[in-house]
Amino acid sequence: MFGNMEFYSYIYIVIKKSIMRTTNQKALDYLNNNPIVANFIEKVNAERKSYYEKANMPNQYQPLVVEVGNKFIRIWHGTSCWGFISRVDGDLKGSPIKKGDLLKAATWKAPAKHARGNIIDGTAKYGVYGPEYL
Repeated sequence: MFGNMEFYSYIYIVIKKSIMRTTNQKALDYLNNNPIVANFIEKVNAERKSYYEKANMPNQYQPLVVEVGNKFIRIWHGTSCWGFISRVDGDLKGSPIKKGDLLKAATWKAPAKHARGNIIDGTAKYGVYGPEYL
């Protein structure tokens, strides 16, 4: 029926689809009340979709998924963390951050130290695969 390689490929696809993240109701409510963040996510998704279509990989495109926490909004691409957006003013690892700062992911759970621009000011620097390096 299946060859070994075909079987493993099929199992990988089934498992990957079952662990895919989805935007939960808390995040949807947050996006409905914060149009700046919602517009940013839509803009990034549109840019990413056009990139994947130009690269002739439209089946590889997955829209970004939003997860809202107390201090940060975590943005997922499939099972990897794309980046973070700060929800509060404060201090992160000795570096000041403002509300709306775009942060690169240090791990899937925590943002990197320095901001990569601000989505409210329109200075956010990012690419298809996440916020830019400094």
